[in-house]
Amino acid sequence: MQTKRETIKKALRRALERLRTFYRDRPMVFTAALSLTLTLALETLGRHSLLGALGFLLVHPVHFLANAAIVLATLSVSFLFKRRNFLLGLLTALWLILGVINAIVLCFRITPLGASDMLMIPSAYSIARLYLDVWMIVALCVALLAGLVWLIRAFVRSSRRQPDYKRAAAFVLASAALAGGLYGATVWGKDEERTEAYRNLIDANDHYGFVYCLSTGLLDRGIGQPKVYSPEEVKRVTRRLAPEGEAPDVLPDIIMVQLESFFDVDYLDDVTYDEDPIPVFRSLEKDHASGLLTVPSVGAGTANTEFEVLSGMSLDFFGMGEYPYMTVLQEKTCETVAADLKKLGYTAHAFHNNTGAFYSRNVVFSQLGFDTYTSLEFMNDVEYNPIGWAKDKALLEPMLQVLDQAEGPVFEFAITVQGHGKYQRGVDSVDLEKLDITWADDEQDEDALAYYLSQLKETDEFIDQLLTALLVRDRPTVLVLYGDHLPNFDIGSEQLKNGDIFQTEYVIWDNMGLSAEHMDLEAYQLSAHVLERLGISGGLLSRYHQQMRGRADYERGLELLEYDMLYGDQYCFGKSDPYPPSPMKMGLTPLTVGTASWSDGTLTVTGTGYTPWSRISLDGDETQAVLSADRTALTVEMDEPPEPGAVLTVRQRAANMTGILAESEPYTWPG
Repeated sequence: MQTKRETIKKALRRALERLRTFYRDRPMVFTAALSLTLTLALETLGRHSLLGALGFLLVHPVHFLANAAIVLATLSVSFLFKRRNFLLGLLTALWLILGVINAIVLCFRITPLGASDMLMIPSAYSIARLYLDVWMIVALCVALLAGLVWLIRAFVRSSRRQPDYKRAAAFVLASAALAGGLYGATVWGKDEERTEAYRNLIDANDHYGFVYCLSTGLLDRGIGQPKVYSPEEVKRVTRRLAPEGEAPDVLPDIIMVQLESFFDVDYLDDVTYDEDPIPVFRSLEKDHASGLLTVPSVGAGTANTEFEVLSGMSLDFFGMGEYPYMTVLQEKTCETVAADLKKLGYTAHAFHNNTGAFYSRNVVFSQLGFDTYTSLEFMNDVEYNPIGWAKDKALLEPMLQVLDQAEGPVFEFAITVQGHGKYQRGVDSVDLEKLDITWADDEQDEDALAYYLSQLKETDEFIDQLLTALLVRDRPTVLVLYGDHLPNFDIGSEQLKNGDIFQTEYVIWDNMGLSAEHMDLEAYQLSAHVLERLGISGGLLSRYHQQMRGRADYERGLELLEYDMLYGDQYCFGKSDPYPPSPMKMGLTPLTVGTASWSDGTLTVTGTGYTPWSRISLDGDETQAVLSADRTALTVEMDEPPEPGAVLTVRQRAANMTGILAESEPYTWPG
């Protein structure tokens, strides 16, 4: 008598054999069915719910079929190869891997996996170690290794079959045509709907589906040429602007600080706490210019808020989920508030207490006009929070150093990182006694919110320390503080008193007696607004925002100028680029080698600019070095002295191990 287990095994074997027979007899029909099943699986992973995926199918059937058609178009390529079975399995596995990654990403942030995330692969380990426990990283590595072994084994064992190229080509073309047709059905006559979706990758994935948005992000980059684009049309926009005015007699130091995930929790319903975590910021709002700031992202996307504030450009016109830092700005310069202020005699300096290579800032900040960029790798005595992010007070020393040594007006742009998630990790090691939190939403984690508020409190203390230092200086100064996006909690607009998850706050402190007006702004309007308060007309986009904000054709003209500046013929600048890359230096102190000596098995190098991220390089071979207490020497143990003629340098290696940020002039070991 058969056991129940044997009966189930036999049933599974019969089902599997029928599936193989179906695939052998009707491979193209099987692949189409596989595409539908795979799309349902990807939506289930992305929505963390089978019911959510089925709801998407029922509510947006055309969009679901467009996703499936895109998957089918990729799977159909396998019919052109002799190892069709292997390639079909590989492509299916790759789609599932993307779906799993998206599901994991959505456990740690609100924004789904996008095309721009693919460009962040070099930084994947440094990000993962802050979000995942060690055992999780090890498990992922083991899974990847097992997958690689399976891939090799499957390739070796896979059967070879001569393709019917005519049928295969017809199938590929038909699949591509179907994908194009269904995609077009979601586009035709729906410009306004799609534009609104592009502004919010979360809603876009919910409305259009994971495969659709990922594919759109890969193919749709930059700003499409406006329907009417010509020298005359650009001139029609620019000649409406008043010419750039004279600079004011007093040019104050301007300091902008972008605060990571900074958010006034008072806007959140059903939350109570016994201590205000941001008393300094709140007091500034009462006495100085402030307002709500609409930013382009939520829960993530720091670099995009940064881009809008610095450039004055709106991301609404770019591709879905695009990061200009990772695309156009890799090779193209851009008008920014930093570049415009330098024309008035300012020096421009950027600071970030995270790795300098993240979002390619070590490349992009040169394109944006900065003279120096001081990242985590060029800081000493850095303290870290329980998750592993550097505390914001690390920014104080380099920011004040620039102000103290400056001979003229200074523009500083600082980006904090301490308030970054994932908030659920590390809460056990934080003293939460003074932060008694109650969150009435049963689905939320009160400990995570308590941890987040503890980080807000320390960021607010950093603001207080910066203000204290600025108050004792005898220089007119403007300090702009704003949040880059809301923290990564699962909250909706309906849970906020202001009703918008894309709004943070800003405040403009000054010691010049400026008015304390309240005005809500878009992130791309902030810099122009600050300059306007100071009587500085700035560059072309600043003048455009200052003079055209609120006009009926404001956005149309802004799109035209953005396209012309970055992708067009630069008619607005007379077909010439007035913003060459800046010869930016990493760090404030030059990285040098003064002396080098070897004694008793120890190589000692002395010089300037050393930090814990400094490495000694001998003929290109890097060695981790020990930093002396006075930061003037690096030592490394060596059995023998270097060979005569060996080339020695000191390198500043990126904290995420993606490259070299700076390197000293070479020192040749004497013979």
